[in-house]
Amino acid sequence: MEKILSQEEIDALLAGLESGQIDTTPEVKEESKVKPFDFKNYAISTRLKIPGIDVINDHLARSLRLSFSTLLREMVELTGIPTQMERFKDFLNKIPVPTSIHIFRLEPLKGNALLIIDAPLAFVFVERFLGGGERKIIKVEGREFTPIEQRLIRKVVDMIFLELEKAWRNIYPVKPKYVRGEVNPQFARVLQPEETVLVTGFSVDLESISGKILFCYSLSSLQPIKEKLYSPYQIEEVVDTKWKKALEETIFDSEVLLRAILGKTQITIGDLLNLEVGDVVVLDRQADELVEVLIEGCPKILGRLGVYRRHLALKVEEFLIPKEE
Repeated sequence: MEKILSQEEIDALLAGLESGQIDTTPEVKEESKVKPFDFKNYAISTRLKIPGIDVINDHLARSLRLSFSTLLREMVELTGIPTQMERFKDFLNKIPVPTSIHIFRLEPLKGNALLIIDAPLAFVFVERFLGGGERKIIKVEGREFTPIEQRLIRKVVDMIFLELEKAWRNIYPVKPKYVRGEVNPQFARVLQPEETVLVTGFSVDLESISGKILFCYSLSSLQPIKEKLYSPYQIEEVVDTKWKKALEETIFDSEVLLRAILGKTQITIGDLLNLEVGDVVVLDRQADELVEVLIEGCPKILGRLGVYRRHLALKVEEFLIPKEE
């Protein structure tokens, strides 16, 4: 049964509330307490979908796949890495030592950007330049790039910058300008630690080894062209000249049916059956009028019939332009 308080218990309860002996503060469970949010130390890591960056990466992946395969003399596969936005210091903290780091600018945009090549990949390029063969394991811990190795890696960087310039051409014309190279990310702090950056790139897979090539762009540097980067439609203007020439040759060699219509008329079936040699059929055109020429059934030309070098011929007088509805 439900317990009912007596009058004495009710009076004692009211007296305790008035005197403050009874705590009326609601009890808050430990897990439901509000925790402070540290905006300053909050780690940004968000995947983004930027159409302009995707177009650049697609073009760059196709061109570098061919260039790297030719350079390394083996098939190279490039897989795009989703574009992420994070703080610059968080990005640097994830870069191991040693790493081939290259600082550059995208002129005329302001600010610096980074090109990151994983050390194992960089050493593979160096070995192939020097005539070395395939190595299953490459130890990179505890060593740095020698001056000769840095010069050889610079050739790869210049190759990437050349294709990067072509890839950016459809979005915004830029010119990558090399600033300097570093091995330790601590010496590549060219942006403010709290500055937001866009990180994108590729995963490079070889038969014996794999690694990453990353680009780090300052968000403030890309701010003046953000409308171009976020535009959903990007038309690639680069045309393969060999493919264009082959297509033109195929089209120009195609055969089409050409018919010249002298005129038209209508007769009955009875008149058609009674036609005899010498009968005259009257058409809807005069003898001196231009003849309509059909190409694959479509009227395209007006001309005059005649004889040229003992052959029946048609002299083009006018091209017909279809009217827009």
